[in-house]
Amino acid sequence: MPSWLGKQDSGHKTRDVLANVQNFTNGTPIHQESQIARIEAATHTGNPLKLVNDFVDANADAINSKSKNIADSNMDFKSIEDSLNGFSESAKVLIKGLTALGHLHPFIGIAVGAFALVVTLDMTRRDNDKKVLAVKVQMQDLMIAFFELRQIPDSEEKGPDGITIAVRLEGLMRTIANDIKLCGSVCDTYLKKGFLAKTVKSSIYEARLAEYATLFVEHRKSLELSLAMHTSLGVDSANQKLDGQGDRLRSIEEKLDMLLLFRKLDTPREKDVQKFIEDNGGAKACINNPELLEELVSKSGESLSRFSGRETGRRSNELPDIKKKLLKELGEDIDDALKRNMVLFERKLDIQSKQLTEAVQQESDHIITTLLSGAHDRITDPDLQKIWKDMGWKGSVKARHFVLALHDYYTDRLSTADTPTSARSPLPSPLPSGRASMMAPKRRQDDRWALAYINAAYVQPILEAVDDDGTGFVSVKEVNTFVAERPDGWSLPHWIAYWAVGWQASMSRYKDKIYELVQEMFGTLEHVLPSNRRAVDEYLFHTSFWRIELLLRSTRSVNPKILSDPELVKITENYTNFEEERLDRNLQDVAYELDTSTTVSLITGEGRIERYVFPLIYLLLRRHLKVITLACNHVLDTEEFVTLNESLVSILLAADHRVQNLEAIFKQTHLDVQGRLGNFAFGIFQLSYGDIRRIPIDNSFGSWTDADGDTGAASKATSISRSSAKALATSNTHEILKYGIRDGFSSTNYFEFEPGRAVEHQNPIQGTWSGHCLRREGEEVISYVLRISMRVQRDPKKIRGKGEDYVDTFEFTGNVDSPQGSSIKFAFTISDDKDGITKTCSGFLDSNSDVITAYWSTNKKNDLEEDGLNQSFLLRRTPPTLLRYRYTPDQFAEDPVRSRWSFACSAALHQVQEKLWSRRFFEARFEERKRFVELSTRALIVQMGLTPQSPLSMVEKGELEYLRRDLNPSEARFYHALAAFEIQKLPWHPSWGCDSCERRITKCRILCIQCMSEDLSDNIDLCATCVDKAPTKRAFTHDASHPVVKVEQTLHDYELSRIVDAARILFDRIKTLIRSTESASIRVEDEHGVLSQKEAELSCACCGKGVSPPCWVCVVCTRDTFICAECDSKRAPSLTEAHTFAHPLVRIRDTSIDGKAASADDMLVALEHRVLALESKMLDGFSTLDAKLDTRATEMEIKLEQRLAQIESNFETRFATLETVLRQIAAQTAALPAVYGQVVRDYARSNSLRER
Repeated sequence: MPSWLGKQDSGHKTRDVLANVQNFTNGTPIHQESQIARIEAATHTGNPLKLVNDFVDANADAINSKSKNIADSNMDFKSIEDSLNGFSESAKVLIKGLTALGHLHPFIGIAVGAFALVVTLDMTRRDNDKKVLAVKVQMQDLMIAFFELRQIPDSEEKGPDGITIAVRLEGLMRTIANDIKLCGSVCDTYLKKGFLAKTVKSSIYEARLAEYATLFVEHRKSLELSLAMHTSLGVDSANQKLDGQGDRLRSIEEKLDMLLLFRKLDTPREKDVQKFIEDNGGAKACINNPELLEELVSKSGESLSRFSGRETGRRSNELPDIKKKLLKELGEDIDDALKRNMVLFERKLDIQSKQLTEAVQQESDHIITTLLSGAHDRITDPDLQKIWKDMGWKGSVKARHFVLALHDYYTDRLSTADTPTSARSPLPSPLPSGRASMMAPKRRQDDRWALAYINAAYVQPILEAVDDDGTGFVSVKEVNTFVAERPDGWSLPHWIAYWAVGWQASMSRYKDKIYELVQEMFGTLEHVLPSNRRAVDEYLFHTSFWRIELLLRSTRSVNPKILSDPELVKITENYTNFEEERLDRNLQDVAYELDTSTTVSLITGEGRIERYVFPLIYLLLRRHLKVITLACNHVLDTEEFVTLNESLVSILLAADHRVQNLEAIFKQTHLDVQGRLGNFAFGIFQLSYGDIRRIPIDNSFGSWTDADGDTGAASKATSISRSSAKALATSNTHEILKYGIRDGFSSTNYFEFEPGRAVEHQNPIQGTWSGHCLRREGEEVISYVLRISMRVQRDPKKIRGKGEDYVDTFEFTGNVDSPQGSSIKFAFTISDDKDGITKTCSGFLDSNSDVITAYWSTNKKNDLEEDGLNQSFLLRRTPPTLLRYRYTPDQFAEDPVRSRWSFACSAALHQVQEKLWSRRFFEARFEERKRFVELSTRALIVQMGLTPQSPLSMVEKGELEYLRRDLNPSEARFYHALAAFEIQKLPWHPSWGCDSCERRITKCRILCIQCMSEDLSDNIDLCATCVDKAPTKRAFTHDASHPVVKVEQTLHDYELSRIVDAARILFDRIKTLIRSTESASIRVEDEHGVLSQKEAELSCACCGKGVSPPCWVCVVCTRDTFICAECDSKRAPSLTEAHTFAHPLVRIRDTSIDGKAASADDMLVALEHRVLALESKMLDGFSTLDAKLDTRATEMEIKLEQRLAQIESNFETRFATLETVLRQIAAQTAALPAVYGQVVRDYARSNSLRER
């Protein structure tokens, strides 16, 4: 943050800074007349009041404008448009006046400086929004009120109450400055959002903008009231003025309806999209419905890409990414987003302030020198001044004539000199804006070597360095700008020689460095943690990377022979290193985050973007590589890499703007703009113009080699080991991350809500409550456990607390009423940015039953009523972990005693097992976690439209519902996060969906290498489920017999061409190998006389068994690595360490020969092979069947024998037992008296007679 914005500055410092801002707002270089006026103003500050009054009189129309009434409902739209369109010019005028006013009242500098920086920061922005301009008009009206201070001639003048105006307004000035910067940050955040992102959250952003507009009106009211109080001569007069001011401001406030104004400013497209969203159930409903989302995107006309470039021939598959982006926007907390942006916004203000200060300080000597010259002589450099005068040139000259004249001038000058002394100008050269002085050489310079580069052969690069507008003519203004940018201590010939050849050498150096960095990124990719792999893949697959590749490929490298000149190499290295350090310092000031192309301009300073595009890309990629290495050791936030891509996009946007400007210039003099761009800046923009397409076959990232030809992808990318990647990650600090590391799970602490800690107020509502609640996710209504903890604040009518369910946590503040009998009412509100609604929980506590009855309501009418979820729910003090054991109302009504005993016993058992660390207890919890994660992951895959899918059955849905309803919300939220983490770890394939089922492909991607365009930009893609399908899409008719490649990681353009070429060669070679193996097979006869075919087997690398088509072969492994179909379906690991799951595989479905390339003999041989193979398979099948039958018969015989033996054994056992019992009975009977014996004998005899 600029120091002069954070404190009240002294008068001279405030005047200097405000003068800097004033010069910046002119938008053009400072001319002689404006310089004289500035110096006169600085040297005649004895009567600043007169300067202010003169300015106000001269600009009375602007200062007394009624732009503040643009929010008046009675103002017509044309007047509103005029006010908004004239804001830029009126703001420039206003800043000049406020600068003059700052000389009179230095204490306003903090507010005026903030206003000037915030306004000028966006003056060059191309995408200014009318709603933002409307807010800034209100800001401008506040600043216009500052001119009332001219009624007070001295800041130290005391009012009737003895207080000076400076002291009276000091606090207000600080508040205004802070609010202006906060408003600027909100506007900056809003402008950076895409059209759809702004539209779906328009109510939230517009409410914030309207708040600041109203706040500026309040500040104006406070300012005018303070001025009225200070200037009043008596109390009555003061009261009259205050009453008048109050009536007037109340009138303004009544008419100030910014939201109504925003509706007037809505474009037809905004109105159409807003109506579509409202008619279809809101933003979230439109985003979650694929058909509605596609129509919404079509109506908005928005694409993910913010710059030129498109996918060739491929269908648009941006909907999943757009959905992801919009859901992220809905879920983003606006306060967090504004807080993060404020940090970057203050950094940008700081850079701008420093650049303005340095610019004016460095121009002071130049201004004085110019003022002392004649009016006809406007060129600042004496040598160029003499050349211009001798040649009789007027305002401009042809570039070729200019270069030849330079060469002749310095040649003559050096040839007439006695010794090769310096040809430097007698006056010191001023530095460009924002640059520090380079060290001057210790010896006098010899310019002879530089003359070799100041000739017609180098007209084009010299012309481009001087001729900023590209017209082919060099003007006085352009010459002065070129000379002003010369480093201190450099002669003009050295400076020209650098731009003739040295700059191309510098570009070639950065070109090689960028290639090396990209290859190192891809070499590190395989070591990235699975949880980060998707984010890194999306980063490297982003459109910005192949756009950078176009810039690199189209730029012509320098001739190596030129680098043999030691003097040229020396100055090139010095200046290149100096500029790199300067850019790196500026990037550090903004934490390497370039959010807009305006920020890029702040980092580079003045000058053409082609001068800085390669150094900026190099410095950013160097930083990004450090982030990727951190991703090898730590889990990072996915938004980290989105921010990295946005920085690259901002640079490319600046390049696109430059191409558009060059196109407009070249079309005036050249018919072939593409050819003209091929000669401009060594062709850097040639491939970035016109129909820019992604053509993977031309991608040079993987094929690039250095000057020695030994740093290609094969040697460089694979040279990074796991240990070296981790070592690099350890050496990099976490401070480079914007969002920090995400290695752990964030749990919620409820310690402060435990019983006994709420000592301020003994309110029965305090503590933790839990119960069951309902929510809707798509078509499914989910029951879950809700936990709410509340605590009364120092104000006994205020409560605050935390809540948690199985998905998220929330914090809240609310109100609680005084007890009325046994009932205590309460209410709290939660702002749900994800759904775009505000939810209010209202309810009451029944002190007798100790039960809370509550219900949810929203700011959208009938929102919950339509879902049927507006029913009340009950909260009790039962701990969430024990809520699963609590009886239902029906169970309690049936048997109260049994229900209570069952709950008490189950809860006690749970707590005892938990405290004793029971093995059974933890096994049950582990099983619950395992099932919750598994079922939730499968459900999320279906919900997100991913493939392959395994939908839940009705039983599994019921099991998941049971787990959600019974688990402690802290545990359930952790398990749900684990499920989302499992989704995050899945191998994703950016930008592609299955051409058969249309779902997003995860895990393995199948791409047909026959249904593929020549430039590799389009092909048929299938998921693992649809591998045997035959879709017809675009210009392709796929067949299941086509050769396909399977990849389990994202296949980048970096290696696509190499993999496809290798797969095609391997496919043909392996088919030939298998055919030759089959033809070499011999027939053998076993001992039973059965013929069989014995082959020289190819073995599977996973199971070691023989392999035959269909099978898979590794494209990467040096030795032929076969994977049989069975092992592939089971994902069996390889027995060799060389092969991994990340290697691409090509499928060998059969050994047939393509009919187009086969002769009759080949086809007969292939047919014979197929018949032999079929015969062999049939013999194998019969043999297997016979073996199975023999095995089954043997098993049946063994089982039968075992069964008979068991039956025989059972009979023997039973007979022996019976005999034993009979012997016991006989023994007992013999001991009885004779009468009992006779009875027994009679009974036995009667039984035997019956049996007969």
